[in-house]
Amino acid sequence: SVSQRVSDGPDEESGLIGKLLFPCPPSSYTVDSFPRELIWVPKTMSPDTSGPEDCIPCLFLPYLSARFLIYFLHGNAEDLGRCYQFCSVLRDQFQVHVFVVEFPGYGVCPGSCSEPTLLDNAFAGFDFVRHVLKWPLDSIKIFGRSIGTGPALAIAEQYEISGLILVSPFTSIREVFRETIGFMAGFLAERFDNKRRIHKVRSPTLIVHGQRDLIIPHRHSQILFELCCSRKLLITPEDMEHNTNLLADVGYFVLPMLQFFSLPDYCFDAINVPDWAYDKRLSHMYQGPKPYRQATLSAPLALPEGEHPDVFLTARGVPSPGDSPAAELPPESDVSMEDAHATMLTSPDDMNYEPPSTPKRMLVDPWHGVAVDSVCEDFQFFV
Repeated sequence: SVSQRVSDGPDEESGLIGKLLFPCPPSSYTVDSFPRELIWVPKTMSPDTSGPEDCIPCLFLPYLSARFLIYFLHGNAEDLGRCYQFCSVLRDQFQVHVFVVEFPGYGVCPGSCSEPTLLDNAFAGFDFVRHVLKWPLDSIKIFGRSIGTGPALAIAEQYEISGLILVSPFTSIREVFRETIGFMAGFLAERFDNKRRIHKVRSPTLIVHGQRDLIIPHRHSQILFELCCSRKLLITPEDMEHNTNLLADVGYFVLPMLQFFSLPDYCFDAINVPDWAYDKRLSHMYQGPKPYRQATLSAPLALPEGEHPDVFLTARGVPSPGDSPAAELPPESDVSMEDAHATMLTSPDDMNYEPPSTPKRMLVDPWHGVAVDSVCEDFQFFV
């Protein structure tokens, strides 16, 4: 189980250390943000056995016919909204699916963040990719930035994946604090002991760390690189800082990714997200009439505002022209799923339209109207 794989570190982070590790910025998104891209992942992998307090908000940005999926773990001063634009560019630049898991207490995710709870979320999201999306390990690349390199290495230690990407990693949290408080760091409980884990990684590993990083000195990456026993590459740009935009210079990140991992690559296997994952009733922030677990199977899904399932996709996942809006169902409709589906697919202008056996999913391209609150590099990464 997930709980058996997490660290034995402190259950709760408190005081100055906790605030530095997990500053939890104000949420930059809501349950209504990112239609058909914001999903909820139950820790049990089933919406019928998990309450809203056990469901993790995640972003899933698919790319048509992509072979690889990048599993992204963001920095500690970000949330899903703040890293959305970067992840959208990541998807289009490398032509990959992108999956982002939220940290406990960040954004609209329930809980409070500590090493065990963060690892709990990270492994749950990874299990969702493997067992629900059914994406194979040899097509998954894990990408951690800053504090996100901790859970990234924890997963890569246990699973042989297609690749591991570490940006501004650290050897351990204790060693990071040793840079500023000296020998007193020895009194701190150890967290995210990356130097102990990396020698167990069997996957190709790309490490990127700026030489002008004043928060985590780039010597941390040099130590991890030396300890890594798999195929590896270390990139240390001279003018790159801790918060530098990775896309500002192709030599920082884009070219090493393309050359080291031979991206992009394609396959024709469909990646299917279950409809229940989009249901906002799985969120503890949902303000509707009743939570998911109290809803019957005949109740319609709480689709994001303005969406309807009768949308066909172009090659880039953008709704094709001429798609007509669907008739709305009453929120508490007690019709059967078959009738509900037929009603949602019928409008006054296409009464003769025969609905398919399953609803089609709407994939929204970020360059066609999805608003982003802010760019991730405008925010401070502490670790």
